[in-house]
Amino acid sequence: MKKNITLLLISFFLLVSCSSDEDSPVIVIPLSPTTTQAVLNGGSVNVTWSAVEGAGITYNVYRSDSPLKLNTVPLTEAKFTDVLKTTGSFTYTITSNLGGVESAKGVISEKVILELPKTTTRETIDKYYDTKYEYAFTYDTSDITKLATVTINLTDTNVKTKEVKIIKSISKYTYTGDFITKIMSYTDDNILKSSSEYVYNEQKKLKAVIAKKADGSINYTISYTYNEDGTITETDDSPGSGPAIYTFEKGNLVKYSATTPVGVGNEYVVVTNSVYDSKNGSNTNVAGLNLLLSYNKNNSISSSSVYNYNGEIESTETSKSNYIYNQNGYVLTKMKSVITSAGVTIQTEETVVTYY
Repeated sequence: MKKNITLLLISFFLLVSCSSDEDSPVIVIPLSPTTTQAVLNGGSVNVTWSAVEGAGITYNVYRSDSPLKLNTVPLTEAKFTDVLKTTGSFTYTITSNLGGVESAKGVISEKVILELPKTTTRETIDKYYDTKYEYAFTYDTSDITKLATVTINLTDTNVKTKEVKIIKSISKYTYTGDFITKIMSYTDDNILKSSSEYVYNEQKKLKAVIAKKADGSINYTISYTYNEDGTITETDDSPGSGPAIYTFEKGNLVKYSATTPVGVGNEYVVVTNSVYDSKNGSNTNVAGLNLLLSYNKNNSISSSSVYNYNGEIESTETSKSNYIYNQNGYVLTKMKSVITSAGVTIQTEETVVTYY
């Protein structure tokens, strides 16, 4: 009798075990994305990845500085925009999800680096003056790449008399979208000195700069025309000003020609040609500056200027610049010298940049 009971219990156990195995759901772990791309776009990063085949697949996005997923809802498309709140170096990785099961993290993207200038000090010594500019940058808390203010301290020392002048000013920036539309300049005691308004055309290019006095009246207007050959013509309606022509290549001003009327029938022309490196300029990631025609993507390593008076060369100058870069390829220091055609160094300049 005991033997029969034992056999009965074993049979029941096997029956329950088999029944349990047959009824258990099969857990399917989805594949991970095999590629991930991350591209810096102003204060955001556009993240894309290879889609995983299958119905009902969703995705999660993770950033290198946090174990928490960035998206608040499951993503059904293979793309995501990460709005940065801080500067730094970031990578991204993606998981796929199916039926509540998350895959392992996929391939890690290449590094995205956001660096913004915090302070810049530029000291220039020429045969007349020893000048020192100190710039301090602050940014909009809602968009880290948009300038809020730039504080400038100028110390100007006469080399001969040793007279020292100190001037402090504060520039406040206004944006419309990603465009700088106004810069207001104040004294250190917050008294408005002047302002500049920036107007853009339908192609999102700078059309005009309207310079105004403290009382709001127009001081002068600079207009820009975009020519068929790719150059840009600048016209200035202030007295004694002539046209200038800009030639840009790959975000850098490679040639600049400015004409100034001198008396009746005479003119002074300066033509400057510049060569650049492939490293990041300190202002590369600051929103809107690249549209103002006064900032370059990279760093000038050499330039030559020819000064003409009524078609005849009056003098020439060349400049050479050497740089030290940080590990991310952004400028830390710059040493520049300006030399005349006679081989005389008439100016030296040292620039030091720190970043957030």
